[in-house]
Amino acid sequence: MIQNRLLHSALLICAFASSATPQTPVQARLAEYRTQIDGVDRQIVELLDKRAAIVQKIGSVKKEAGLAVAAPARELQVLDHVVRVGQTGPLPQPALRRIYEVILREMRAWETSGNRAHP
Repeated sequence: MIQNRLLHSALLICAFASSATPQTPVQARLAEYRTQIDGVDRQIVELLDKRAAIVQKIGSVKKEAGLAVAAPARELQVLDHVVRVGQTGPLPQPALRRIYEVILREMRAWETSGNRAHP
């Protein structure tokens, strides 16, 4: 909530500052696209937070059942699924796979740590 307010304030300050100096058409388009990226990034963070909440639940179930945190077969399923889902998008499938490998690695490390912050 506080982060959203800070981001909103920063965007307003940037908008005000940029309105004080005339923008070229290129600068205006770049500013609009960058604002769109900021919005998408906010959505990505929200979705990662939702994913992390589910990882917490999975971690609790695994702990109760005495199961290992790492599930290599499941991670391969996730990677294959993501690549399949992303086939029609502009992002190359190998890049999408690498992005998700990082997400899975970080989620696994976080789950291993007992959901504590780690460097």
